[in-house]
Amino acid sequence: MVSAAVRLLAVLAIASVALPAVARAQTATFEDPYDVPQAPRPPTLPELTHADDEAVLETTAGALVPSGGGAPTHAYVQRLGVEVPLSMRRWYVGAAYELAGGDAGGGFDVVGGNLELEGRTLWATRTGLALGGGLSLMLPTANFQDDCPATVQPTAAAAVACSAATLRPWDVTAFVPGAFGVRPFVDVRALDGPFVVQLRQGLDLTVGAASLGDRRLWATLGGYVGWSFVPQAALGLEAFEAYAITVPGVRDGARAAIVVSPNVRLALPWVQPAISVFTNVGTPLYGAHASIWGLRLAITLVYDRRAPLRVRAQ
Repeated sequence: MVSAAVRLLAVLAIASVALPAVARAQTATFEDPYDVPQAPRPPTLPELTHADDEAVLETTAGALVPSGGGAPTHAYVQRLGVEVPLSMRRWYVGAAYELAGGDAGGGFDVVGGNLELEGRTLWATRTGLALGGGLSLMLPTANFQDDCPATVQPTAAAAVACSAATLRPWDVTAFVPGAFGVRPFVDVRALDGPFVVQLRQGLDLTVGAASLGDRRLWATLGGYVGWSFVPQAALGLEAFEAYAITVPGVRDGARAAIVVSPNVRLALPWVQPAISVFTNVGTPLYGAHASIWGLRLAITLVYDRRAPLRVRAQ
């Protein structure tokens, strides 16, 4: 009897300690190791550690001044993109498509670009440091004659596509017709309180669908510096460079194209709008124009699957 009573008391004592601990473990909130500090999202580069599904509508409108003088021409680019986080924000998949319109031979023409499918991964810390990379595949959905650099008498579609690529040289492969493309890249980001620095460097390779010998190679670099002066708004500066490593018809002095873009972004619950102005530094893409300048409007729609109202909590 005594030994049985002792055993019973021991079981009760162990249960009184273990059961509350189990209950606390079951009710504790799971801590996401990628729950990093909120950072200003670049208008063009992706927000590397976002936990929400995002859709981006990015409109670029600009004027292009010809190298030989004359009246400037105008071009417009509409980019549609989506990106979805997978597996604890360590993996992301997305897609993008660009449509361009502009002046062409006294009229107005519209051309479609190549469809881009992207996957990326990253490693991040709660201090805000993030490092990762990925790969994009370009499918040959752009279907028009001629190419950029434009010929002496390009078709209207080719002239519009070349103007669109000049406004967005980091997306030049979106307007290479009849070609498959791959875009490997690496990402890095650092946070320091309200400040953020983010970089993306990559290579863009296209191969002609009809001829494997038609290969083109660009090196691209994009950077963003941002300052969140209040929690819902940030000022920033983006800069992009596209360097034509192996592209037919490009002289050495016109291989690098650099675009700088100061901007401001708002972080609202359902949507994150941003507005940017941009211009070239040095020679625009392929040296076909003396200068470019314009306006870019980006609207990021946010969908939080975890929140009751499917909207990011502020």
